[in-house]
Formats: sequence, C-alpha cells, structure tokens
Amino acid sequence: MTKPVKLVLVTAEHHPQHRLWVQLLEEVAKETGLEKEIRIEDYLLLTEHGDTDDLGMPWLPQLLVQLDDGSFQVLLSRLPLGKDLNPDIEEAKHIVLKNIRELQNPQSLSYMFYYCN
Repeated sequence: MTKPVKLVLVTAEHHPQHRLWVQLLEEVAKETGLEKEIRIEDYLLLTEHGDTDDLGMPWLPQLLVQLDDGSFQVLLSRLPLGKDLNPDIEEAKHIVLKNIRELQNPQSLSYMFYYCN
C-alpha cells in the first residue's frame, strides 16, 4: 500500500486563483502534516501525471500528492464553486482531505476520481 508523502501544487503566479490554491495547499499541509511543494508552470509533470483536456494539454493550477513509491495522484484540478459562483475553499479542502483518506484506504479508491474529473 502506498502512502502520501508530499503535496505538490503546480500553479502560475499570474493565475487569478493562485492565492486561493496556495491557501488551500497551506491549510491541507497543516492539517495532514504532509510536506508541501509549489512548482511554477511545471507542464511536464502535469502532462505525465495531472489532468489534461481531450488533446492532452494540462491546465493550471492542479494539486497533486506524491506517494512513497514516487508516483503522483491528482487530488484536485478545479476549484469547486459555491452557491454564489465563487470558488469554495472549504469544499475544496473537504474534497482534498477525502481524496487523501481514500489513498490511505484503498477499498474506497474507486470514488476518488469523481472529484478530480
């Protein structure tokens, strides 16, 4: 069984939601005790391990987790919107923490990708 070891946020400083994603990373890292890393515009990592469109092009930002075997899993690739149509950081945090728990408990892994796609 693999174990999460590091949260990896791939973002761009000019992206309008950059600060929200950094805030999400900080809160999840604090709650889980996982290492954190911010990579700026690492399209190679996202092409190989992140979510991509139908042409294989990744988008920013995306939050991934690196596992102890060196592989990566997408935790969140789009911020959920609240009823006011603004990004909902609390819901995003809930989704990310749920996905981390599911990685630690493989019996429920099939539900993980519902939130990522």
